[in-house]
Amino acid sequence: MAGNSQAMTGLGIVIEMKTTPTGTTYAEIGEPFEITPPQQMDDEIEVTHFQSPDGTKEFIGGLTDPGECTFTVNYVPGGATETLLLEAKGTRKPRGFRFTWPNGVTWEFDLLIRGLQPSAPLNDRLTMEVTGRVSGSIVRGAAD
Repeated sequence: MAGNSQAMTGLGIVIEMKTTPTGTTYAEIGEPFEITPPQQMDDEIEVTHFQSPDGTKEFIGGLTDPGECTFTVNYVPGGATETLLLEAKGTRKPRGFRFTWPNGVTWEFDLLIRGLQPSAPLNDRLTMEVTGRVSGSIVRGAAD
């Protein structure tokens, strides 16, 4: 297939989190600048037996681990984003998240916030890394 590249940058990605565990209203996570989306990995189940061809191990797929997700934001101590994330972490229950990619495609999933790591370098911006474990499936939506 020849033609112009469809590559894009991350500029314009929006991260949102449900404001309550069972609600439908989302609040935007302020000033994210680095995201590592979840990597879904299937467990592997060994099914090797005495007649496995060439004495080679055999495997089938098991359950899917939806993975971890991390993102980093410009950190404002006591700000709206920190307050929202601290409240979600304090519940010790997954919270609904939505990523909207620059082309309008969405990913929705529940994320258990496990860690909030502020960083305060001497001569640079304050940042906070958020680490979470995805719980359940990732629902991908088409662009509007």
